[in-house]
Amino acid sequence: MKSVVAFGTPCIDFLVNLDHLPTKKDEGACILQTSWQGGGKVSSAMTAFGQLGGKGSMTGIIGADSFGDFLIHDFNYYNIDTSHILRDGTTSFSVVLSDHITHGRNILHMRTTARAYAVEDIDEAFIAGHDILHLEAANPVSHRLADIIHAAGGIVVFDGDYFLETTQQMLSKIDMFIGSEFYYTSLFGDSTDYEANMQKVRALGPSTVVFTFGDKGSAVKWEGGYYFAPGYKVKVVDTVGAGDVYHGAYLFALAKGMEPAQCAQFSNAVAAIKCTGIGGRAGVPDYKMTMQFMETGTYDRSLIEKKIQRYQNLSKTTFV
Repeated sequence: MKSVVAFGTPCIDFLVNLDHLPTKKDEGACILQTSWQGGGKVSSAMTAFGQLGGKGSMTGIIGADSFGDFLIHDFNYYNIDTSHILRDGTTSFSVVLSDHITHGRNILHMRTTARAYAVEDIDEAFIAGHDILHLEAANPVSHRLADIIHAAGGIVVFDGDYFLETTQQMLSKIDMFIGSEFYYTSLFGDSTDYEANMQKVRALGPSTVVFTFGDKGSAVKWEGGYYFAPGYKVKVVDTVGAGDVYHGAYLFALAKGMEPAQCAQFSNAVAAIKCTGIGGRAGVPDYKMTMQFMETGTYDRSLIEKKIQRYQNLSKTTFV
């Protein structure tokens, strides 16, 4: 199975699940559950990748504080190599509000005080020892990492969450672009001619293009093929991190050698199950659970319940 290395900005999420989201002045709401978990686009993708059984590594900078200690511990729990994560300043922190009415999420974010990860920080031999590189930002470090992985014969996967011109300019270095519905809408409005529009993105560089469309499913376009993978219906608790987990599942399916259509369908299933648990970590299934869900529509939730309890226990011993 192929290995994955990722570059991103891990953060801490304090997740607050509400019966409804207050919208009026001085209005209150009932808290249904809370959880402290790791967050961040690429970092949540990598913990999902590890939960499914993949071999991966993280690189970047996190805070030299108790939040950073928590994140290192959490990565290690999912068998993600943290030997090339640097420590400095304070860790990024978010309060994430989700509710049972809209199934959306509102994020209050406090930025890290850590210095920026620089090109000079890259251990090129370490990066080159992996098969797949996963990125979330089109900056000078990402460009250099892409050059290194390509020189070593590997491929670049990119998380296109929101549209940025810098991302568009990097498409020539991206082999697999996985974009959100927000990104798709920024490019193509409400057009449902997915295959033709995704081919336009392919023409700019990526050999495979994927777009996710929430509970409707996801679409994948590759050389000579196109597939719209339908979504799965589940009882939604929290959609926080669903897109990040989709990326981690796609990375796992890719590393395992699945075909593009299989990758998209598998990733839909993993992301759907994630939505039955709070946050971007607790609800992520393992490979066996996912396959059972895809085959039968049911699965054993004992792992998810165990992880929900794990995060509750960790928060009490770490932050209280």
